[in-house]
Amino acid sequence: MKVTPTRMELSRFKKRLKTSREAHKLLKDKQDELMRRFIQLLKETSDIRDKVNTAIKTFSTQAELSVAGFPYKMVENMFLHREIMISADIKKKNWMGVSVVDIKYDVNEVRPSSALISSPLLSKTVHDMRGLLPLLLQLTVSEKNCYILSTEIQALRRRVNALEHMLIPELMKNIRMIKMKLSDNERENITRLIKIKTLH
Repeated sequence: MKVTPTRMELSRFKKRLKTSREAHKLLKDKQDELMRRFIQLLKETSDIRDKVNTAIKTFSTQAELSVAGFPYKMVENMFLHREIMISADIKKKNWMGVSVVDIKYDVNEVRPSSALISSPLLSKTVHDMRGLLPLLLQLTVSEKNCYILSTEIQALRRRVNALEHMLIPELMKNIRMIKMKLSDNERENITRLIKIKTLH
């Protein structure tokens, strides 16, 4: 960067340095807060994923036991021909200037199975399958928000590092150089004035 060693240029660089330091602090604070929320959300997502995995494992074992002895067509009617409608209200929340997803949903069975369910275990399996949907929706939303936050944190980190390790040091270096040059010029002027005074 070519720098003109003038007082006006020095003033301009000082203002830029002040602005850059303020921007660095704001971005660093934002990054730290988003990181705190990200860690919290990551833990919540991990808990939901554990619940989903446990529910699926339990459901699979339970489903195998519950359909034993029932004709295939009857089981198909109970599980595959059910119509479930999910009504969702999707909104966006603002976290420190970052838009994350917020979803409120309701799961309704539009057309239940017409088959007569005589087994309590089979009835419970059908009910549990319906109850798994809200957990899957929660997991989807949480994982999406984790992705949004992690992307924003990475972008912030790049900007913070650019300010901290490139722009601010460069500005400080230019300020030092201008000060040294102005100081040298001032000494030269004083020396010149002394010589002129001596000659007269």
